[in-house]
Amino acid sequence: MDSTTMARLRYPFPSLMNPHAEALQQHTDRVWIDEEWAGIVPPEIAEGFKQVRTAYMTAFFFPSATWERLIPLARMMLFSLYQDDVYEHASPDQVQHLRHQTVAVARGEITPQEAGVPLARAIAQIRAEALAFIPPTSVARWADDLDLYFQGLEAETTHLAADTVPGIEEYMAMREKALMIHPFLALKEIETGTVLPEGIHDHPVVRRLKSLTVRITGWFNEFQSYDKDMRTGMGNVNFINVLAHHHRICIDQAREELFSIHDRELDEFVRLQRDLPDFGRWSDPVAQHIHHFSFVISGWRGVDKHIHRYDPEYYPDQDTLCATAGKDPT
Repeated sequence: MDSTTMARLRYPFPSLMNPHAEALQQHTDRVWIDEEWAGIVPPEIAEGFKQVRTAYMTAFFFPSATWERLIPLARMMLFSLYQDDVYEHASPDQVQHLRHQTVAVARGEITPQEAGVPLARAIAQIRAEALAFIPPTSVARWADDLDLYFQGLEAETTHLAADTVPGIEEYMAMREKALMIHPFLALKEIETGTVLPEGIHDHPVVRRLKSLTVRITGWFNEFQSYDKDMRTGMGNVNFINVLAHHHRICIDQAREELFSIHDRELDEFVRLQRDLPDFGRWSDPVAQHIHHFSFVISGWRGVDKHIHRYDPEYYPDQDTLCATAGKDPT
């Protein structure tokens, strides 16, 4: 991202990196990509995925997690990369099948073998590892949020297949789901070590703060991924182009409108975080939980200089990815 845009997307939260970042990246590359996940994508794509440096993303999202607690979180981050890049051009029917099978594994309803989809084993491992730190109710929330992601992906691939531009409100709802940040927020209790009551997770202010965390991160990513989206045939599902299309304005004007949306929602997050309701004895743990939400917002920006996901030379070959999405799992 250019420095001028980056300078306008600043956050009043600390951006911290977990000290295990580099060791976790080595583990990701050598143990997972080279060994456990070998064969899911062609070798040249797998080598490119190493350059994305998903462990560093995990390290900025979860800066205070111990090594043991980082493992399911980093595995989830790698899953998000494989899932997103391999299936972003899949057909809506493929996505429906993936959704049904993957979410069933996440809920513990079927085994990876029964699911028959390439990434099911990773989801089963994440579920098992997460259960060592958080209760089944929290893992169920993660599975529900994973289902939410697939809902967004299905809507996105429908527009990609038809080459249509979603409406503005439709896009905002779709993007919040398809970004796959909600499942990571559902796993925040792994990092904090504090499990909040279900009633707190369902409180409208907490739910809104969770939503804003995803949306603010998403609007940052619209700027970040604009060139990649244009080069990989996804320009009709980038918010800048959606705004330009519906408001009949130029790209520069659409960018300014997106800056305004981003800044309004950031202001709302800061206000709600400052004026949290009284949760009684849970007030301090809730404040800490929301503070950890802010690490995701600032972390997405902070990790930008450590990764190559949006550098043109690292864009994976789209024909190869499409062929990978259509193959049967081995």
